[in-house]
Amino acid sequence: MKVERLELKNFRNYEYQSIDFGEGINILYGENAQGKTNVLEALYITATGKSQRTNNYQDMIRKGAEGFEISLKAAIRERTNHIDIRYFREKGKHAEINGIKRNKISDILGTMNMIFFSPETLEIVKGSPLQRRKFIDVLLCQVSKSYLYSLQQYNRLIKNKSLALKKGRIDKKYDDVIPIWNANISKQGGRIAYIRDRTVRRLNDFMKEEMKRISNGKEESDLIYKTYTESQPEADEAFYVERLDKKLKEGIRKEKELGQCLYGPHRDDIEILLNGMNSRQYCSQGQQRSLALALVLSELKLVDEIKGDRPVLLLDDVMSELDNSRQEYLMMGLRDIQTIITTTDDQRLDHGEFSAANKYRVVSGTVERII
Repeated sequence: MKVERLELKNFRNYEYQSIDFGEGINILYGENAQGKTNVLEALYITATGKSQRTNNYQDMIRKGAEGFEISLKAAIRERTNHIDIRYFREKGKHAEINGIKRNKISDILGTMNMIFFSPETLEIVKGSPLQRRKFIDVLLCQVSKSYLYSLQQYNRLIKNKSLALKKGRIDKKYDDVIPIWNANISKQGGRIAYIRDRTVRRLNDFMKEEMKRISNGKEESDLIYKTYTESQPEADEAFYVERLDKKLKEGIRKEKELGQCLYGPHRDDIEILLNGMNSRQYCSQGQQRSLALALVLSELKLVDEIKGDRPVLLLDDVMSELDNSRQEYLMMGLRDIQTIITTTDDQRLDHGEFSAANKYRVVSGTVERII
């Protein structure tokens, strides 16, 4: 996969901008608050339909404008594809792939795979379970339409059941509705848990290799999927469906008492261990950065394995977070992968892997390619 051209109209601080990207490493450099991250944000939206910074599309409209437009031209498996995203206050969201309108923004998922790595990515390692669930869901929604469908259905079911549990404290008619919700929750939730478990296991294989390389064999990582039942390497999807169904039946009284959905993959976590210790509690900041780096590089390999094509990597100001050895390791891992980097440090641009990179200067919402 390769991004060839990005066009922005009234997006963030860009009135109009067209950027032609090259193969390999592309560096956007300039001072803070000039619009570097806005470019990565627009690229990420064309891949996922979502911003990594806000859930509100109105936040991304240029001041004084009524809406914005993002157009992407990309090479995907030797075919040119166009992805267009438009949003206007009065008309709402609009998405097209190769000129064909899509019913929902989420329909673009899987067309172009991109992985976003920023200082906030460290939250996957040291943050809450919500951050790790979001990480695995974004990854899987990009590579599997069926997973996206199950996740959307599951979230809708949990929302409806939550309302039923709260109202059921007063109106007992909801007692008859909740078992119906649970039957569907077991089906979709079991499927989600099954796919997550298999994905985490494969990520773990890749990540072990990456951590050994980063640490010169001194440290070993482990990813462990934590869900409503013990993980079973040989279990099929039906196993996870049956176990969730059983859990929901056993716990229905407690759920009614608390008025909450207590069981299911919306409560999952991924435990990240380093040398057998929980990385959230026992790792130094440097070790956490190594784990985040290894996780991102493992994600690249997994997407390539599933899709048969390397994703595009977006790096937002991560060089300042990594020491020289980790920077060099990252650059070694990015060979043959199109990478778009933002940085405020232009002192390194003529050294090592950076010397052959495509470079762009960003100043006040304008991007100029440096030849």
